[in-house]
Amino acid sequence: MLIHECTECESLSINRIAADDNSDSIMDVFNESLFNGHQMRTKCEQHGILILDAAYKEIVVTQLCGYSVAILRGI
Repeated sequence: MLIHECTECESLSINRIAADDNSDSIMDVFNESLFNGHQMRTKCEQHGILILDAAYKEIVVTQLCGYSVAILRGI
């Protein structure tokens, strides 16, 4: 799921990822989210939203692409 913050009212909403969404774009969003500041993480936590960190990257890739990051590394 993707988290959206309204630029007008600053409310948060969660949007589901659809099968036809571009997985490269979603990975870009995930990678950018790794640099979210403490304020954004705190705001999400206050709304019961957990922002995934780098430890979840392999799971995210597997869910989006259907294969493990380890396969790409030849492990």
